[in-house]
Amino acid sequence: MEEALARKAGPASRKEQQAVVARERIVHAVVECLDQHGYAETSINRIQERAGISRGALTHHFPSKEELMVVTAERLLKPTLVPLRKGPRPMATPEERKATIEADIVWMWERLVDTREGRALLEILVASRTDLALKGRISETFSRWNHTISDSLVVNYLGLGVAEDELREIWTMCRVFLRGLNTQNQFEADEQARRALVRSFARMIAARLA
Repeated sequence: MEEALARKAGPASRKEQQAVVARERIVHAVVECLDQHGYAETSINRIQERAGISRGALTHHFPSKEELMVVTAERLLKPTLVPLRKGPRPMATPEERKATIEADIVWMWERLVDTREGRALLEILVASRTDLALKGRISETFSRWNHTISDSLVVNYLGLGVAEDELREIWTMCRVFLRGLNTQNQFEADEQARRALVRSFARMIAARLA
């Protein structure tokens, strides 16, 4: 991983390449700690130990836990801003529309939300509700992401003939549901039951949009 990151850095100096590798290693450690231990227990010491670097090296790149969370959240959100596809996909029949929408919602759950990265992001999101310093630093990032992802989803599904405002509302409901389902394991330990909920929800949304 480290060698690959260094190669991607191109003509940058060796010191710059090492800095990139160190920051990536730290962010990776933050994600793992958030997923396994939660926000409150993700301490600087725990991140340092997981990343395998010195305290001085960590604080050189990230002087505070707040800074770590801001950068980590931005990294986690960035991949999800890539549109699912470029422009609306032709879905000729109602059956094709339903199958496509159901598959997309299940994909969102399995590839974006019910993942180590999705759970880590949820920890930061929840923490920012009461951590005012973190909220001040990160709320604009979340707001910008929300608008951008809404725009992408509208473009992807305009071919369904549903009004733009309604599309935005429905896909916002989808994001809220899937994020909330990540907390359901506290009440429902059966992973298969949660997957069944996702599929049932996907069928309801598909029936509405198709």
